[in-house]
Amino acid sequence: MRSTAPSEARSPTRAAARLRRAAALAAVAVAALAGAACGTAPPSPASPTGPPPVPSSSPSPASTGHVGVDCGVIPARGSGSFASLSAQRTVAAAASNPQLSVFSSAIRSAALTGELNKMRSLTLFIPVNSAFAQLSKSDVSFLSKPANVVRVVRHQAVPERVTPATIAHGGTVRSLSGSELVLAKRGTTYQVDTATVLCGNIKTANGTIYLIDRVLLPSK
Repeated sequence: MRSTAPSEARSPTRAAARLRRAAALAAVAVAALAGAACGTAPPSPASPTGPPPVPSSSPSPASTGHVGVDCGVIPARGSGSFASLSAQRTVAAAASNPQLSVFSSAIRSAALTGELNKMRSLTLFIPVNSAFAQLSKSDVSFLSKPANVVRVVRHQAVPERVTPATIAHGGTVRSLSGSELVLAKRGTTYQVDTATVLCGNIKTANGTIYLIDRVLLPSK
């Protein structure tokens, strides 16, 4: 996730405006996804950002096997925490964290909950809500079509376990959409295509989750 520029840090008004814009754009993405499920967009989509995570006082990522530049997006305790996620199947785990509500809506819109939950070894690269605010108008339009929502969700899923070592080694893995995702590690940063891993190697009852800062889009 991009760090805040010094000038923005000194200007709460400017930072607040950026946050409002991000929330608005993410809400548009939610509307597009919900509209794809029923054929029309809802009149007033709920805010997808959810409450901020509880400041973490849990063990550091290095001591738990988690990787990424910002595991603070995972609360230290309660719903959506590492302990909570590990006891749930991947789709339910994602839905329990309000920071992942936009992609959770996409899974429901694509009617892929059953398919993903049946998998015994699944890796899901989940864009956090703020990632949807980076989508262009044409991308949001692309997501307004039901078939494309299915393609995008399947593009974030790999039907096998992807470990940090797998990413560090480089190369590609094939997603459920049939397209390949490029893996890389640059310094201490783990990357999947153009996305940076915010927090990953998060275990669930039937797979592994990586939270990323961009939506992985298949070829249009």
